[in-house]
Amino acid sequence: MSRLLSIARGVAVVGTVAAYQAGAHYAAATPGAHGFGLAMALVPPLLLALGAALRSPRRAWFVPAWLLAAAALWAARAPLAQHFEWGLYLEHASFNVAMALLFGRTLAAGEVPLCTRFATMIHGAVTPAVARYTRQITLAWTLFFVAIAAVSTLLFATAPIVTWSTFANYLSLPLVAVMFAAEHACRRFALPHEPRPRMVDAVRAYRATTHASQASR
Repeated sequence: MSRLLSIARGVAVVGTVAAYQAGAHYAAATPGAHGFGLAMALVPPLLLALGAALRSPRRAWFVPAWLLAAAALWAARAPLAQHFEWGLYLEHASFNVAMALLFGRTLAAGEVPLCTRFATMIHGAVTPAVARYTRQITLAWTLFFVAIAAVSTLLFATAPIVTWSTFANYLSLPLVAVMFAAEHACRRFALPHEPRPRMVDAVRAYRATTHASQASR
């Protein structure tokens, strides 16, 4: 039953992300869809902020602050709608910058690279070869997300908005899948005698790391 729930949850998440990306691209590609575009730009971060405020021990302060912010955005909806594409761009770029920081900060001296943590959670103690490889992969993922954010910024600044939206909404996630596939292919050559984890093991390790990080706060 728990496995079915996990699968259903994963399908729901993928479906939600796909629907959001299709909606965001529709707003960017359709003349006059400014109001819809503004909703696509503001509703997701507002919902995330509301959830964080409700979970916070200081929700007595954060929830009223959220209400004030939402009211201010509503009052300014007309001018904001004329530039809704900035909200979509900032969401896309900031997500990829955040992912780059998530991986990159673990490369600092005294830190355990994020991919090394994943390998440790899956296999237990890792060999020096695995430690070197997973450090390199952590760096590769850091540079990957930096590159996605950089390309997004370049296209947003120089190309038609539809071109940027096509990259941000229809190509970014497939590129993540390509990166995963490339990493697994490299692992076969770099670590031919080491056990290869399944994709689901990596996802579970990431979830466990995220939960442990949240619990320590």
